[in-house]
Amino acid sequence: MNAAPDEAALGRLGLARGAAGARSLWVRAAVAVAALAAMFASLAVAVTAARGALDVIGHESGRQVVATVDLYVALSDADTKVATVLLLGADAPVETEAALREYAALRGDIAKSLLEAHRLAGAAQTQRDTIESIMGYYGQYEQLAAEALLLADLADYPAGQVPEDVLAAYRAAADLMQGWILPQAYNLTLENGTIVRESHDGAQSAIGFGLAAVAATGAAALAALVWLQLHLARAFRRLLNPSLLVTTAVAALYLFTGLVVLGAERDALDEAKRDGFDTTMSLKRAEAISTSLHADQVRYLLDPARVDVYEQTFLDKAQQLLYIDGAGNLADYRTGLGGGSDQGLIAAGLDRGTAGDAALASYASLIDADAAMRADTAATPAERLRAVTDALAEYEGDLAALVEARLDTFDDAIGDGEDAIADFAFLLPAAMVSLIVLTFSGLAPRLREFR
Repeated sequence: MNAAPDEAALGRLGLARGAAGARSLWVRAAVAVAALAAMFASLAVAVTAARGALDVIGHESGRQVVATVDLYVALSDADTKVATVLLLGADAPVETEAALREYAALRGDIAKSLLEAHRLAGAAQTQRDTIESIMGYYGQYEQLAAEALLLADLADYPAGQVPEDVLAAYRAAADLMQGWILPQAYNLTLENGTIVRESHDGAQSAIGFGLAAVAATGAAALAALVWLQLHLARAFRRLLNPSLLVTTAVAALYLFTGLVVLGAERDALDEAKRDGFDTTMSLKRAEAISTSLHADQVRYLLDPARVDVYEQTFLDKAQQLLYIDGAGNLADYRTGLGGGSDQGLIAAGLDRGTAGDAALASYASLIDADAAMRADTAATPAERLRAVTDALAEYEGDLAALVEARLDTFDDAIGDGEDAIADFAFLLPAAMVSLIVLTFSGLAPRLREFR
């Protein structure tokens, strides 16, 4: 007698006995599972993008960029050692022998660096072509440098009085280094830097989208689970379904954890790129230009016919290190440097702490020593060179300390990012499966009641 009214009442509640009731339950369960799957898929995509960017920045192209700057430094330093040997001639045997030993060591380092860079380039044909071009030109440079060194050894001249045939051979070598080899080495750095930047920007976009997607799908999943819980409570007069309660709690935990982890990944990538990689690269480029700067000092003493050229290139490189507005010559630059500067490669990498102050002070001392070297025409070439070499050593030591500090920041940021997602590769699928199992295990007893 009461069967029909009961069925009508259940229908008004959205419930039904038999197959229709089971379908209603299945539909709600499917919606909840689909929302959970979307949440975990969004998490997986964002985490995968973050992991890929961390690999590129921290272990692949990021490291390769640092290595290519080291190659630039070694190439420029090798040219400096050749110029030093030619400048000092037979009058400073100790300094000459030391420069020759360092040049021999640098040749080996350069060869290893080129081979390693070629290996790291992998299938990147543009980079491989650049490296192979550097290899070819560097081979030509070594031949020209060897010719200049041989002619210098045969001439046996006093320091600073370099024969014209020695100068001619060295000019050919130096022009090749300055005009072709070093620019291509710098281009190699820029190519890898572009890969790092694109990887970072792509990961940040993926993480930003992932944060929005995870928040939206997570909220939908929780709403669907609550909807399913309410449906079961009304249909079977039970306040809570334990399995669905656990599923809801775990889903909420993963939603919160996922948002926190993605936020941490975004911050870690920003720190690794901005405070680690970018500032490290500014300082590494400053190291490279500083080495080339010293080469111009040696060439200034070596080749009187080109002193104006070497003085101008010295100024151009100094402006890249710390820019002084309106400095049209070295005297203006030195004067302007006393007022400080917040532009240039050194300024971009400073921590504004004790180490940064030391680097700025030693750079100013180097510029002062350079001015004294140019003015002290009565001293021997070895004495003039020694003054700037000592100042350069102190400055390079301070700069290296800044580089190490920034590399530590870089490594720490990469490590923090990797630690944050270390277990996600296993936990995401495991959590997805467990939540699906919990959802349907909570429904199984209720589905049997529809039979």
